[in-house]
Amino acid sequence: MKTFKIALFLVLMTILQTGCGTMNNAPGGNVPEDIRRVFVGMWEGEYVDHEGNLLRTWMQNRSEDGTYTIVFFHHTEEGIYKSTQKGKWWIDRHRFYEIAPDVMEEPEIYRFEILSENEIRFRSIVKDYEFIDRRIQDCHDVETI
Repeated sequence: MKTFKIALFLVLMTILQTGCGTMNNAPGGNVPEDIRRVFVGMWEGEYVDHEGNLLRTWMQNRSEDGTYTIVFFHHTEEGIYKSTQKGKWWIDRHRFYEIAPDVMEEPEIYRFEILSENEIRFRSIVKDYEFIDRRIQDCHDVETI
């Protein structure tokens, strides 16, 4: 019985180590550095619904260390409301991931298309949601907005 428990323990540990070894949650993921570098910097975007109504604009600073700060401007009939999120971003298997642990339990996942070094199209893999981020050339620190 003791031999069986030891063998079972070793099999389970091997499975766990193999599974964890294939996971890549580190910023950068499995992507060439030159592609990852395109995402770094200050970006702005907007979301317009299917009726053409502007719902949200944002400014986002993605850092080389895989962190980000984003400031959202929510456009409503009552006015514009501002909110800020901080989190982590990474790319893995041609998918862009971002998570703000204070407001999300799971990362948002997007397909992306690099239109140029200054424009990236994102499409959610779970929602009917897409947008284009545009690089901000002359920018302020997103934290001061």
